[in-house]
Amino acid sequence: MTSKHFPDVSRDTAPQDIYRKIVSEIDDGVIGMDADGIIRLCNPSAERIFGWRYGELLGKPLDVLLPEHLRAFHATLVSNFFAGAGEARYMGARTAEIVGLRADGSDVHLGITILKTSTTSEHMMIAVIRDISERISYQRELLRLAQTDPLTGLLNRRAFHESFAARMVHGEPAMSSVALLDLDEFKALNDRYGHDAGDEAIIRFADILRQTIRSGDLAARWGGEEFILFLPNTSSQSAVAVVERVRAAFADAVFEWRRGGSGSLTVSAGIVTDRIGKGGLDAAVARADIALYDAKRGGRNRIVRIRDPQDTVAMSADH
Repeated sequence: MTSKHFPDVSRDTAPQDIYRKIVSEIDDGVIGMDADGIIRLCNPSAERIFGWRYGELLGKPLDVLLPEHLRAFHATLVSNFFAGAGEARYMGARTAEIVGLRADGSDVHLGITILKTSTTSEHMMIAVIRDISERISYQRELLRLAQTDPLTGLLNRRAFHESFAARMVHGEPAMSSVALLDLDEFKALNDRYGHDAGDEAIIRFADILRQTIRSGDLAARWGGEEFILFLPNTSSQSAVAVVERVRAAFADAVFEWRRGGSGSLTVSAGIVTDRIGKGGLDAAVARADIALYDAKRGGRNRIVRIRDPQDTVAMSADH
């Protein structure tokens, strides 16, 4: 190895050579760059983390290790760090995410401690780098499991509330719709064909829901055989059109039951359209639930919409 890569040392070497030996052997990457952003030293672990061959990083700008959209921002951070009073800084805490660029173009998630150091001839910044991609992947999977209904893969009720709240941060839509959809005669299906048949019906309906709604709509399993839709910037008529496509597609689905026989199922829905603001979701859901009850009471396989608290319109399947 060259001196830039921290050579092997013996028991009788000076302390600085021992430090070089440690840096050469540790699993964390170590990269040093000058005030112009040029890489002046690196250890083998840094080359491994970023997927570069031995010696290739030396003399290259640090930009080769950064996604393009982060380069200008990172240059400002480095400049501020060099000019600041602090001697060290850690990046990549739980609330932050530092992304690097591997030689093959893929991303790598990093925890980085940066240090300022000086020699007689130049100022340098040292970055001690740890690959935390596995930890980030694990955390994301835990988050996905916490937010996802395990049977259907849709959002669960809590995640629906969180997603709705997140959308409201960016501004409340002028007019939106909330729809509750409930599979008809679900208990009878379970009693006759078993819970496997009920699970199959729920999974099939969730698939139809995913394939039929618009890209900006928000869908979740609300509980049991009940589902919810949030349709932002959607009039009453447009909301009915979306839900009707779901209703018709599910009614056309043919099921083959494991206990014998085949058949089809239907779904009923209640829709409310209003100025549903940040604190208005619960009230909208309650009104949609009333409309859903009216759809069930009116014969099932129906959509009932409420355009305002005094206005209820019911539609049968053949409307």
